[in-house]
Amino acid sequence: SPSAQDALGGGGRLLSLRSGSHTVSMGLLTRVLPTFLKPAPDPSPEAAEGPVRDRLSFQYAATELPSPRPSPRGAKEAPVGGALAETLGNATRHGIAPGPDGRSLAKINQDRGVVHYPFNGSCNEALLCVFDGHGGSGEKVAEFCMRAIPELLQQNGLELRASPSEQLSHTVCEADRAVLAHRGGEFARMCGCTSIIVYMQGATVWTACSGDSRAVLGYVRDGAIRARDLSVDCKPDSPEEYERIVGAGGVVSGASGASPARVWADGRVGLAMSRSIGDGECKRFGVIPDPEVKRFDLGAAPANEPEADGDRFIIVASDGVWEFIDSQEACEIVASAPASAAEGCAKLVHEAAARWKQEEGNYRDDITA
Repeated sequence: SPSAQDALGGGGRLLSLRSGSHTVSMGLLTRVLPTFLKPAPDPSPEAAEGPVRDRLSFQYAATELPSPRPSPRGAKEAPVGGALAETLGNATRHGIAPGPDGRSLAKINQDRGVVHYPFNGSCNEALLCVFDGHGGSGEKVAEFCMRAIPELLQQNGLELRASPSEQLSHTVCEADRAVLAHRGGEFARMCGCTSIIVYMQGATVWTACSGDSRAVLGYVRDGAIRARDLSVDCKPDSPEEYERIVGAGGVVSGASGASPARVWADGRVGLAMSRSIGDGECKRFGVIPDPEVKRFDLGAAPANEPEADGDRFIIVASDGVWEFIDSQEACEIVASAPASAAEGCAKLVHEAAARWKQEEGNYRDDITA
């Protein structure tokens, strides 16, 4: 199969997997099941049963979700079936923009998302990622990250188990260096992508966020669904980020109405985030790739009391979801489909698309969850 680097060449293929992997149309929402929350494995090299990179790993890429509008030809949306639909869900919809005659035209979908489960040779590990591209070739940067980052993490699988925070940060920065070096540095000078990664190891979760894509935990307390953000959006006007950017010679404009805070590089490039992969021009002015890494412990409801208080699911989504839907409402939407993560994920994306139409008319950002 083509290497991850081929993604930057724009060969038109969405995803190429190594021999022995499966491609399945699933994706970016995972339910927290009691059977998954087992003690984490011994991370020591002596505990390994062989090279991690040669062990079992399946990958599920997000695919385009059809519009809910009836087709004039009577086409119907294909149902997501199989047992994994209860646990893993995927949905993505391309953006739209007004055309010359005012009608909506489809944009290139610059979002990419992938779930690996089992991951790193273990049924006790999983990886969920969303990369939201921006700029002229942002979809190619996101494509590269979707291929390269999971592969790099598995190449250092034992180190990932032993030191997740360090490996997640190192891998994101390594991907950034590769993107910025492509074509002599010109390729990603004016484009890039966000990165939100969720690594699950037993009952422990690490999130690594560079940008404004987000991970959220849905849990039940006192019989009601609640939301807990597992990542923090990297905004240029937050105090620590602002200080670093201004110290590097960048200019930050504050949020105003519907306009977000932005980093301005030489007054020409206005980036609405303080951390990203790529964006070489903005890297000169304090934008960095280093993700903010956080660690959380999960606690699902007991298997014999599935309706009891406890953690229910994790959502990973691009800002196409979060622009008009907050974390709490997103969890309520997903929780309305308790038997199927695939159905809950599709509901969330359809509702996000409806909000864009309500608020922006014939413009819509790419949406992935």
